[in-house]
Amino acid sequence: MALRTEYYFRETAQGLRRNGLIAFAAVSTAFISLFLVGSSLLVSREVNLLIDFTTRDVEVSVFLQKTIPPAQQEHISSLLAHMPQVKSVTYESQQDAYQNFKRLFASQPALVQNVGPDALPASFQVKLKNPEEFSVVAAQLQGQPGIDKIRDNREILKRLFAVIHVFRVGVLAVALIMLLSAAALIGNTVRMAVFARRKEIGIMRLVGATSWHIRVPFLIEGLIEGLLGAGAAILGLFIMKLAFIDPLRGKLGFLPLVGSPDIVYAVPRLLILSVLVSAVASLVAMRRFLEV
Repeated sequence: MALRTEYYFRETAQGLRRNGLIAFAAVSTAFISLFLVGSSLLVSREVNLLIDFTTRDVEVSVFLQKTIPPAQQEHISSLLAHMPQVKSVTYESQQDAYQNFKRLFASQPALVQNVGPDALPASFQVKLKNPEEFSVVAAQLQGQPGIDKIRDNREILKRLFAVIHVFRVGVLAVALIMLLSAAALIGNTVRMAVFARRKEIGIMRLVGATSWHIRVPFLIEGLIEGLLGAGAAILGLFIMKLAFIDPLRGKLGFLPLVGSPDIVYAVPRLLILSVLVSAVASLVAMRRFLEV
């Protein structure tokens, strides 16, 4: 068994040396593709963090008509307070809304001067236990007299999330294309190694060597190329975190950012993916030559 293992790795090392340039190209392509796959995983994680961060305190704004009777206003307040989906209710008067408006647009004095307290409606700011239940709350408020408009603040974020989703899909699509390129290069490296040793393989067949005894060194060669690419990709993700993500923590302290645990989460997935791609590419590449 020890002699067989030694034989496998000796043959693998010879194959890598014999086709060093193509093997390097295969490792480099595997690195780029797996780095992009890892980046897409981190982008997906960052999107989830941003969605959780921006929606956990999202408020539903129930804007009231200026002519709403006090009794009806109390009725709406009581209705909201007794809804099981509601976490808290805060009343914002016209004066409160005007003060918030002045604070938000303090850098635009001309705009503030042209807007008075009467131009802004009073409202109830409603925090939900689960922001996804907005439609349930809106349905219960529908038709209540005195309500001018109901707005879910998550609508403001939909375009942002749509852009991020397109970016995430784009990164994943490029990663898949690069994975196919890596598989082709790994398969080509193995194919060249098999072709270079075709006479030796023919002799091994004549003396009774099994197909798997012949295949294993070439399969190991492909796996090593894939794993080297995966290792470089994982190292690249940690370098990207240190160089680009960590410096943003001080500047964007209010936003959640991916960290080392998220990269560690991606590591086994990248390793498994590299093994699968390398094994399939190697087996497909060997099939034609080892059938003779």
